[in-house]
Amino acid sequence: MRPMDPEGQRLLQRLPDWLPDAAQPAVLVTVWAVQGSAPRQVGARMLTRDGRLLAGTIGGGHLEAQALLDALLVLGHACGGQDAQAPTTTAEDSQETAHAEGGLARLCRYPLGPQLAQCCGGVVHLHYQAVDAQRARQLSAQVQQAQREQQPFQTHFGDATLRERPQPQPTVLLFGAGHVAAALAKVLQTLPWRTVVIDARPEWADALRFPRTTEVLCAEPLRLCAAWGWLGAAAQQSQAAARLSAHLRQLPEVPRPEVTCAVVMTHDHALDRDICEALLHAGARSQGPALRYIGMIGSQSKVAALHQRLRRRGVDPALLDQLVAPIGLRIDGRLLGGSLPGEIAVSVAAQLLALESTGSHALEGGS
Repeated sequence: MRPMDPEGQRLLQRLPDWLPDAAQPAVLVTVWAVQGSAPRQVGARMLTRDGRLLAGTIGGGHLEAQALLDALLVLGHACGGQDAQAPTTTAEDSQETAHAEGGLARLCRYPLGPQLAQCCGGVVHLHYQAVDAQRARQLSAQVQQAQREQQPFQTHFGDATLRERPQPQPTVLLFGAGHVAAALAKVLQTLPWRTVVIDARPEWADALRFPRTTEVLCAEPLRLCAAWGWLGAAAQQSQAAARLSAHLRQLPEVPRPEVTCAVVMTHDHALDRDICEALLHAGARSQGPALRYIGMIGSQSKVAALHQRLRRRGVDPALLDQLVAPIGLRIDGRLLGGSLPGEIAVSVAAQLLALESTGSHALEGGS
């Protein structure tokens, strides 16, 4: 069993967004097997309809272009209708089977070098599956259930089965929905991460200001931390946490702290300080792991004042050392970018990506 491709996993989880009830069926294309060099590995996925790419990628180039055409055959039409001439395929071998859940599936073998003129030179096997709104909901629920229960997500074709292990989804919490948060959410939407924006101001916590893949919560940040259990058992059972849960109708899924990065950038310095203190203590109070990254926007003077006030409150200096402030990627000791929201967003996204890629804090900002 192999780890699930992060982008492929996000595509499966969000299939219902691409296929609402009124939508026409589409085709889910999955890299089933790879021999030799290939642009993407097993588990990469894309969603296509009528020869057009809706979401995801299996690597681009001639392979993806041919796959967009071959996907037409799975829906039983080609180039505009069933009576039209079928597109020419470069697949060396093609098999079809009916899914137990309904619909048609196809498995095709593509030599990249001889047939598609791609310098990778390997061989890619692609799995095509027709997906309607109902099937989209089923697949999304199955991958989320497999993640919760730490079980394999399985794709069947005849007697063969592709088994993948869903991965914990990296999460970025943006405390504050200001201009920098909006810019940062736009940058992060290109990555297979969960992005959650929290702000108590309705005029700022407006989903229309953010990409549709972003979760936007109009909520008091500290009450949300309490409802998630990050402020201790007593706070989680408090009336304030209960009122928040009722206000949101459904409490958002609790992020896994060990794969969660929190970026604090509210409109209020005192609120920033309280959120940072709460997050630094979250692991100990919840009797679980600490957050992977806690960062705060601000000038050197703001950071120095925050450290001074938190030390007066009794926060352990060793704990304070875990706070990344000012946020942003440093190159040769200097923060990347300037003061524009977009510049700060690119710098912070680069810092989080470096942390995700290297697993270290070597490139983080500091006071």
